[in-house]
Amino acid sequence: MSNNISTSRTQKTGTHATKPWPQTVESIEYKHTAMENGPKSEPSLTHDPFGDLVGSGSSDAAFTPEDAHNRKGNFIIPFGLPGSGKTTFLASLFKYIDESEKFDSRIVIPKRGKVLNYAGQAMLNQWQKIFNAGRFLGATPVGADALRELAYEVTPLRGQKTRLRFNVVEVSGEDLVRIVAKEGGKPRLPDVIATLFKKSSIRTMIVLVIHPNQPDNDLLFNNLFIWLNSNIGHYSRTFSLAVLIANPDLALQHLHKRRPDTQGYTRLSGNILKIYLKEFTPKTHAIYQSWSKKKRAILPFRVGEIETRQENGETYERILRFDPQNAAQFFTWIYRQFTGRKLGPRLISRVIRWLNG
Repeated sequence: MSNNISTSRTQKTGTHATKPWPQTVESIEYKHTAMENGPKSEPSLTHDPFGDLVGSGSSDAAFTPEDAHNRKGNFIIPFGLPGSGKTTFLASLFKYIDESEKFDSRIVIPKRGKVLNYAGQAMLNQWQKIFNAGRFLGATPVGADALRELAYEVTPLRGQKTRLRFNVVEVSGEDLVRIVAKEGGKPRLPDVIATLFKKSSIRTMIVLVIHPNQPDNDLLFNNLFIWLNSNIGHYSRTFSLAVLIANPDLALQHLHKRRPDTQGYTRLSGNILKIYLKEFTPKTHAIYQSWSKKKRAILPFRVGEIETRQENGETYERILRFDPQNAAQFFTWIYRQFTGRKLGPRLISRVIRWLNG
């Protein structure tokens, strides 16, 4: 949804491109501050009954390079510019998993020595609280102390019942953009991410999150893969690679303007996804096309039904209804990547072919 919308309306869309809806939920007042390309950062609470959650805000709760060095198994690492929708994607994914009747799922509390670290659980609680209030998630805090790890176990209840355990890492876009080389500086990743990329005992999935209002998606992703080629070489080709197009309705509007021959398409899906990728992120498209078909996926990511309105010259958004469709499609692909098995007794093979592009 672009920021120049002048009429109120309800529609399905992807991640945010405007401010979150100003509201009061259960007598909790929310304030809004300015942020580029989306809800103008996470609304702050004048009174937050969950403000004392264990592990939130404490530097000893951070996911550290030492923690990463001791890990093995499956890791999902979202990568994108500030405000691209990385956290919204993760929150949507876990909302689908937690609310689905198809799975038995639970959070795994990691230990540092003999001490349990509840920071990931606290982060998930915060995501759920904000999402259930119909609000979009705001900016992730910047810096090493703000890095968080969330581990999950998911067991299907029907058909294929192989248990999947996977971890995600929450890191701010401001920390990720340091990978872009600048004169007089050395491009670098957060140490935690670099450690995970270099570990042979980690199965890595990189999720590139593209927001159509951000012109530098291609620059960021190209610099990431230059770093990977320079630091770990061909080993990076063992990674799974997903490309998510956030706010696909807005992306389709941009594509219609650039490519009038696509105006007959009403949804960003199938080959239109790759046409969009080639038009707006040509280097990322080339990287995607060079990746193994068995290890790649591209899909739109819609949150659900979004209501927008104008107030005092600003456009506000609120989530009216969560739509799990894209989250379900993506989790189906995650499950097969990490377990090597098809999810469910009747998984249609064309869904996998479509995701693999």
